[in-house]
Amino acid sequence: MKSKCFFQFLLFPVFVFTFAVLFISCSKEQKTAPLTEKKADTLNKTEGSVNSAGKQLFYMKSKENNIACADCHGDGSNSANPLTKYFSDITAADKRTSTYHGKFTGAEVAKNAGGATVCWESYLKMKTPLTEDQIKSLNEYYSSLKSSSSVSEMKYETISLPVKDKAKLKEDQKIVMGLKGDPVKGEADFKNSCAFCHGENSTIKKVPSLFDEFDGNVKSITYNVRFGDGAMPFYKKSVLSDQEIADIAAYILKKNGK
Repeated sequence: MKSKCFFQFLLFPVFVFTFAVLFISCSKEQKTAPLTEKKADTLNKTEGSVNSAGKQLFYMKSKENNIACADCHGDGSNSANPLTKYFSDITAADKRTSTYHGKFTGAEVAKNAGGATVCWESYLKMKTPLTEDQIKSLNEYYSSLKSSSSVSEMKYETISLPVKDKAKLKEDQKIVMGLKGDPVKGEADFKNSCAFCHGENSTIKKVPSLFDEFDGNVKSITYNVRFGDGAMPFYKKSVLSDQEIADIAAYILKKNGK
């Protein structure tokens, strides 16, 4: 009996030592596991943050009028926005040889984030210019996108750039005014190209309604479409034809009882 107790007495320190080792090992695992997860999370954030700043800028709504770059320009994932089919996408926009119909060429394209400096102040109505860091972030975002085309130069078929061609506008106005507009087709075209800003359910701020308030005519509608006006961009003929302008005008004027 005594030898059995003595044997148990000898085993007790071994048991305590083994338990201590296991306890310390488990404690280390419990302490190091969260650190590993935290490290992984930090790495993930670092890897994902390269383009996040630029993407946030691209999707950020202006406090002035609630417009974002992504409302008009595509990045490959926002094609549900109706206006993206009317304006250029942003893939590799920083690497184009020119943009804004030659306003920016060569190194000036990247320095202006593919022309975003103009949009930032002209269309989003931001009160302070894009900073160098913001321009860099946008360029990084452009470069991260998979290009859907090989367009290296962005020249618009427009009478608005580089300067407003008033003589050509008069010709276009005369053509549109001579066309018979279809208000039914015009309603569909209006929903695609105009309703985002001018529709009755629009969330864009500081944009005049074209219904009830509008005192224009086909001539003035053509002017605004071809030249743009303030925060409103111009539409080139290849995306909005003379006939489509005539149809849209017919729809607006009919809805306003004219």
